[in-house]
Amino acid sequence: MNLMMKKINLAALVAIVFVAAAYLWLGGDAIPSCALPNGASAISRLDDAPPALVRVLVERVGEVVPAGAKFDATDVAWTGKNRRLIFVWNLSNRWVIATEHGGVGYNDPIFAFDMSQDRREAIFLQERIAFPESVCSTASSLLALRNERGS
Repeated sequence: MNLMMKKINLAALVAIVFVAAAYLWLGGDAIPSCALPNGASAISRLDDAPPALVRVLVERVGEVVPAGAKFDATDVAWTGKNRRLIFVWNLSNRWVIATEHGGVGYNDPIFAFDMSQDRREAIFLQERIAFPESVCSTASSLLALRNERGS
């Protein structure tokens, strides 16, 4: 292959990667809408969650940008933020927070916490890694973990 063809192939590859990164960065993800499990409530902003819950999450993973906000979905750092909120579910004292984690290996970490009755303490229970097609089922299973642990 001559030098000119190699340059053209490299330029095409760079263009494809750039378009894919821009698509993800601008919010073009394939995470489906999730049906809210029976009895659960949902919030779409961490600002509406108990402060102790947000504090424990941020201590664990760092800053999480709001749902729909721009973030670095790939390893190309444009915003300096590689975590984005998907949703927060609550059932009794159980809280499940679904997030996106950008980088070379994009994934959707989902966290389960139990809140104390006075809402001053959030206890981390578990993290599971999901991908867009499994976010809903993974979050539902963490919400149901309550019954398995008897809490």
